[in-house]
Amino acid sequence: MRALIVFLSFGIVLSILFSSGQIENPDTHLRLTQARIILDGHFGLPIDVGEDMHGNIAINQNGDRYMVYNPGHTIIFIPIYSLSKLIRLSEGDSYYLSAFFVSFINYFIHALCAFFLFRIALLLGAKESNAYLLAALFGLTSYSFVFAQSTYEHHFEMLFILMSFYYALKGGSRNYDFKSGLMLSIGLFFRTTTILAIPSILLMMKDNKSRIRALLGMLPGIVFILFYNYYRFGNPFESGYSFAWSLAHGGEFSYWSIMNVPTAILGLLFSPGKGLLIFSTTVLIAMLGAKSFWLKNSSLSYSILALSFLYFAVFAMNFAWHGSIWSFGPRYILPILPLLYLPAIYLKPSKSILSLILVFFILQVTIIAVNYKRDVLADFIENNDLKDNKYLFSINKTPYYFQAKQLLVIAPKNFTGLKDYQPDSPWKKEIRTASSRDVLDSSIEKNSINFWWVRVFHWKLSLWERIISAALFLSGLFGFIALSTHVKRKIL
Repeated sequence: MRALIVFLSFGIVLSILFSSGQIENPDTHLRLTQARIILDGHFGLPIDVGEDMHGNIAINQNGDRYMVYNPGHTIIFIPIYSLSKLIRLSEGDSYYLSAFFVSFINYFIHALCAFFLFRIALLLGAKESNAYLLAALFGLTSYSFVFAQSTYEHHFEMLFILMSFYYALKGGSRNYDFKSGLMLSIGLFFRTTTILAIPSILLMMKDNKSRIRALLGMLPGIVFILFYNYYRFGNPFESGYSFAWSLAHGGEFSYWSIMNVPTAILGLLFSPGKGLLIFSTTVLIAMLGAKSFWLKNSSLSYSILALSFLYFAVFAMNFAWHGSIWSFGPRYILPILPLLYLPAIYLKPSKSILSLILVFFILQVTIIAVNYKRDVLADFIENNDLKDNKYLFSINKTPYYFQAKQLLVIAPKNFTGLKDYQPDSPWKKEIRTASSRDVLDSSIEKNSINFWWVRVFHWKLSLWERIISAALFLSGLFGFIALSTHVKRKIL
């Protein structure tokens, strides 16, 4: 229980210190807008919501428009939006207040992932010091920490897959198999690709009876998604992506091809713009314990390899393996990341490893201190037509380099008057009330230091709201120092 309190506090502190205070991707805007529409008593998307060319909206045979995403995120957003409507009077203020609240969620989910990674380490027989070292390495230096500032749903997929592994490893506990399957069932509410974890979980079950019970646990989520697809598109196996991609790219476009695999695998591992080992370099530190981990946990090792293989293979065949240049890092393979850190339980805790954690933590904070889309927008304005592979494989797009470069550009602007170019009404499309050049040069969105406690001094807020924000930030800072000291004592 004490460890759980530590990790819950860790989630609160990370949210306070590192949340951006805004939604920076149209996918989450679409999910939050779906919540707004549901609260208004409707479900389908009106014609003025979303961009058909973004590949995230599908039109069924009756001409009804739906987002392609599963409803998990929207379900989470509904009570948040309801609270915002009670606090704010205008529709626009309610929407952007709810967007502000949404920006805090993923750091809390990230901390829960660190907690279940900690618990898995203990199940594997690791000492508490090694389990805390693993959690600190993942929690402060991994790509999951960086990507938590975004508002995508991949962290939920990662959490429920990790929880499924956790229950699968509790082979002697009651209903461990059903609970393991149930976690994947819940994960399916957020992303259908959670289904890729099924072979790994079944591989970890001790007998066929347990595998059947695990499948029964998965059944509610599978049935729900099949019904959800049927309701929208008249076919339980149609998620809407094929309709959306055809709408965005044309019917002749090649969506899946084995020819994509070599480039995609290379890109997902090593490319400056999307490489897992670039964005989460400390995986290499964890891998120093890989030999011992393999010898002592062969069954789990095979399961992790199976999960990794399926995620890499499936997404490598897709034309959008990179998740677009407008998103930060290799987001589609995020769910495998915490499991890749598990070999770190066989590292000896030392001051040198803690020093490396501190160095990489500072590097990670540096690359999230600027809205990553600023660099893409600058290149887009200059070149007008960016080529994905050219952008992603350019050495200049190494995140530590281009984000530090952008930080030097925007830092002086934070002492000047930046402007809010967001429309006064709730989000409907990716529009601003100024040109792209104006947004790049003088918007709060792209030029404020990318933390909410800086943005509050650019937004039009009252003095009391700013004082409360400053007090909240200071409480988060003191909390981070206290938690860091506590964990350091636990490790050493």
